[in-house]
Amino acid sequence: MQGEIVAEKLAFPEGPVWHDAVLYFVEIAAGAVSRYRPGRGVERCALPGGGPNGATLGPDHVLYVTQNGGMTREDRKPAGIEGVALDSNGDVTVLTNEVSGHKLVTPNDLAFGPDNRLYFTDPSGPPDPARNKNDGRIYAWDLARGAGEVIATLGPVFPNGIAFDRTGTLYWTETFSRRVMKLQGGNPELVAQLPERHFPDGFCIDEEGRLYVASTYGHCVSVIEGDRIVDRLLCGDGMPTNCCFAGTDLYVTESRRGTLWRFSIGRRGLPLHTGAR
Repeated sequence: MQGEIVAEKLAFPEGPVWHDAVLYFVEIAAGAVSRYRPGRGVERCALPGGGPNGATLGPDHVLYVTQNGGMTREDRKPAGIEGVALDSNGDVTVLTNEVSGHKLVTPNDLAFGPDNRLYFTDPSGPPDPARNKNDGRIYAWDLARGAGEVIATLGPVFPNGIAFDRTGTLYWTETFSRRVMKLQGGNPELVAQLPERHFPDGFCIDEEGRLYVASTYGHCVSVIEGDRIVDRLLCGDGMPTNCCFAGTDLYVTESRRGTLWRFSIGRRGLPLHTGAR
């Protein structure tokens, strides 16, 4: 399936979220939250600084963002979870920098669960298996209580993308092990093993349960049905970082060339939880 580039010259885009005919996403290298409007292009709408890494829509028109702390020494700020108000001047609020006594290191991706809590991954270090030997973790944060807990400690596998399926089952990707996982009965369970170089990043799920996994050095989005790759959406020689649905289109953020892709796939995404109570 052929896709098209709809925006270029982006600074390491990630975390796409479709809302009210607007695609919101982060630009990690610019410390920015941006938006793309079809026919109108890209504009930056908030500057949280550091390294905003993932994003998801929450209640009260707030975009919740993982803050990985920044990509260089010059742009460093404390890692944590932030809220960006979309109906104001892009005001940024810090929710937390630690959970259950664990200082957050490099929070990556996030999603609201069916219990209205905000779930997120923290690979606890850089995306380099030679330098990152730390345990990755999955956390849950209760917005109302202002408290959270560790959901899983996974070892040095670099937990990355995170999402929930129609049944409310938690899924995540592990970049170093090239695995897609789910939490079944409180225990991690393998969903799919990706081939060489298909290091999984962010992903989304369609109404029929297919997974669309951004596969960085595979230069594609891997479409997974059951435990098999059934299709690949190629993004040239780029490095896809994440994807989301907009009606029957799939938008893909790509970091190597700094591009935003659109694929008309004719399928709809699974509705996302938004933390509304």
